[in-house]
Amino acid sequence: MSTSVDNEKRAPRLTAAESRARILLAARAAFTRAGYDAVGVREIAALAGVDPAMVPRLFGSKEALFTMIADEAFRLEPPFDGSIDGMGRRVAHHLMGPIARCDPDDFDEFTFLLRSVGSPTAAPILSVALHTTFIRPLSQRMDGPAAEARAALATAYVMGFAVLRAGLGSPSIEAAGQDVIIERLGDAIQACLTP
Repeated sequence: MSTSVDNEKRAPRLTAAESRARILLAARAAFTRAGYDAVGVREIAALAGVDPAMVPRLFGSKEALFTMIADEAFRLEPPFDGSIDGMGRRVAHHLMGPIARCDPDDFDEFTFLLRSVGSPTAAPILSVALHTTFIRPLSQRMDGPAAEARAALATAYVMGFAVLRAGLGSPSIEAAGQDVIIERLGDAIQACLTP
């Protein structure tokens, strides 16, 4: 005799690695869309299609999961490759490229940062991740005194410009013309990078 449970189709059981990958993907998208404070473990689990108990079992906590994602988010991008000489203009040229709009379900490092920077829990995590995986590695390629402080200033130029142009949309920047902005922004960034 069969029971209704026997007749129901059961989803295949996920391995820990599969559950972990699904949770990471879901958490990246959820934190990008809504920010740290607005996303709960149950929502992440539902998006991942796993039991909510799997999140703390595999990651320890929502905070630990967010930390892992932040630690992977802020790596030096291609415009920061190569010589420090001329890097300011390479980065400015990159920043003046087409503004990419991400799908709300995709992970976007910039949006991930902006959505959670106001959180008292997330902001220190983001700061540590940004300094550890972006600012410090950049400073280690620089010569002269106060390299880490100068790398942080260059990062502030990049982030501030990105917020103004891509986040808010600046008609003043667009009206100035690409060549003018690349020259001036590039020079400002380069002044931070070189002693």
